[in-house]
Amino acid sequence: MDKFIGLKLDGRYQITELIGVGGMSDVYKGIDIMENRTVAVKILKREFSENEEFIRYFRNESRAIAVLSHPNIVKIFDVGYEHDLQYIVMEYINGITLKECIEQKGMLQWRECVHYTIQILRALQLAHDRGIIHRDIKPQNVMLLADGTIKVMDFGIACFSRQNAGTNTERTMGSVHYVSPEQARGERTDERGDIYSVGVMMYEMLTGRKPFDGDTPVAVALKHMNEEPVRPSEYNSNIYKGLEEIVLRAMEKDPTKRYQSASGMIRDIEAFKSDQSITFGYFDEPVKKPEQQSGLLEGLKTSVAKKRSAKPKVKKEKPKPEPEPEEIEEYPEEDYDDDDDEDERPRHNYILPILSAMTVTVIIVATLFIANVIMGAFQTTASSSNDYTMPSLIGLNYYEARSLYTDIQLVASEEYSSEYEAGIIMEQEKAEGRIVKVGDAIKVTVSKGTRTVTIPDVVNYHYSSTYAALTGESLTVQRVEIESDDISSGYVVKTDPVAYSTVEEGTTVKVYVSIGPSVEDTTVPSVIGKTVDEAQNLIEDNYLVAKIQYVESSEEAGTVIDQSIESGETVTRNTTVTIYVSDGTVTEEDVDIGEDEIFDSGTTYPGIIIDGGTTETDTGTTVTGNTVILNIDIPAKATNTYYVTVYNSENGEALTSTITLNGAEYAGGTMSIALTGEGSMTVYVMAKSPRSGLQMTFAEYEIDFTTGTYYRTNYWSSAFSIIDS
Repeated sequence: MDKFIGLKLDGRYQITELIGVGGMSDVYKGIDIMENRTVAVKILKREFSENEEFIRYFRNESRAIAVLSHPNIVKIFDVGYEHDLQYIVMEYINGITLKECIEQKGMLQWRECVHYTIQILRALQLAHDRGIIHRDIKPQNVMLLADGTIKVMDFGIACFSRQNAGTNTERTMGSVHYVSPEQARGERTDERGDIYSVGVMMYEMLTGRKPFDGDTPVAVALKHMNEEPVRPSEYNSNIYKGLEEIVLRAMEKDPTKRYQSASGMIRDIEAFKSDQSITFGYFDEPVKKPEQQSGLLEGLKTSVAKKRSAKPKVKKEKPKPEPEPEEIEEYPEEDYDDDDDEDERPRHNYILPILSAMTVTVIIVATLFIANVIMGAFQTTASSSNDYTMPSLIGLNYYEARSLYTDIQLVASEEYSSEYEAGIIMEQEKAEGRIVKVGDAIKVTVSKGTRTVTIPDVVNYHYSSTYAALTGESLTVQRVEIESDDISSGYVVKTDPVAYSTVEEGTTVKVYVSIGPSVEDTTVPSVIGKTVDEAQNLIEDNYLVAKIQYVESSEEAGTVIDQSIESGETVTRNTTVTIYVSDGTVTEEDVDIGEDEIFDSGTTYPGIIIDGGTTETDTGTTVTGNTVILNIDIPAKATNTYYVTVYNSENGEALTSTITLNGAEYAGGTMSIALTGEGSMTVYVMAKSPRSGLQMTFAEYEIDFTTGTYYRTNYWSSAFSIIDS
């Protein structure tokens, strides 16, 4: 049994089982006892955890990465050191690695490849913007969830592993199939190294094989540095040319020829998604297969061997030994003649005239060259068929400009801009109207759009850490203090905008910080229309005591029809709220009543809802005075429970008490309400939602109590949908 199983770290992380083994660390499944959630605990192996310098960088950089929140990055919850163990507590992902997915399917469809790659690049873009380079991008470090979501793991481990030479070597060899040429050479790497690794992963997803393989890690690394990959279409003829260009550009040996940022690669992939026939013109000639290159090399070797084997008849001369550097004198003695002092013939010194002539020549040539450069820079008239007048590219979409002006090559770099939309050219190297040569490479600056920031998930983090994380993302923080019964004082309850929202740089984020639980008061919730269990739980969640009382009612049994304290009232905690629950024993008989039927005083009518001048009896409703029965249409959308009241339009007086309407019973039918009065009257009927508290008029009537007739003047069937929302 593993010695770490059952171990509790920091008094809260209970290790339950081993789920992964790696070169630097082992990963365990565990339970966060305080948060009652499943977590993954990565424990560094002892040879790394005993290195003090390694631990120092580990702690500093891991804490920075802990707030690198993104939907496509496995979140780090905690970093700790205990029992001589260095560990990281991470989000537990229930899925498979991208490597396992490739092994199961052999090769992926292009839509799957593109879908996964864009998510990986978005995660890298956030990290690169924060100055964090992954340096170990590979399918084994990418988790795939059942819904197609990608989660990138191991951020930051490679970032500080460069501080230890032994560690760096091990990680390079462990990931040699995906390593960039500059990393294989041991050179300094940047975000373009991650781009190369993404290109290799795309290659493997589309073809089911790695671009380079060999018997040893060193052999594979040498191929990354020296050989060109076989085009993916050689293995999978269904690959579109545009997609192949994206893969091969990401895998360029020279970092300056690769995509310079994750966003640049995303832009090309999005363009391909919109039009599969698109080509980018990055490559004109097919890349030679390694076996073809090997054949050429073998041919050269054979040729050289044949030449070496031939023995031409050439007289051999004994080579003269070259003097050692220290034996060469600046002025050898043989250069001096002892008789020179006795030679009285005049001598001419030609050195000075020659130097003067050379100086004048250099000055003339340089002057002509500079003049030519200056004239060329300001030349606006074509002097030959190979000259090209520079157009204005600013404001054009980068791809549109490339398709319009094919006589020049556009080389793009990217910058954030709040003035130009993403993909728009905002600067050009050569001004409009200048003369350039056909085929010249012209540098342009393309907007990346306004820099966006993903709000990190900082709930349950201390405010000081949250402030540092948000301001580090160039966001403005506004502190709002609220009461919380679940989160300790000084810790974050929520943010507005919420976690994982994408906002522009500089956006103000409201951070709601707990000041602890409410001391005395709480608010009474609305429970009318809910089941007895729902109502009881809701009341107890608000620190109140629920008392249940069953009453006779025609409502469905177990439904709350009233409460002793109205919703919204502020009361002391532990106050008792009586909820009145229907026992479902009362039934109503349907009565067929005409719209303009007059009810006689003293007559009993069973089953009619009536108020005002009436007397309730066991046998029905006894009508007194001049009474009219309104048959009110109830829309089919009214399926919840509502409070219905009829009001006098002239003075707003309620003509009925609040009537509980069971929408499920009356939806699509009519509800009869008896009104008593004299003369004529305009009334309106209002419905109120006990859940949301919203109310709205849905019908208006003109009533003539003398003749016993009425007609409807207005009706809004959408009122019920509105108050339900």
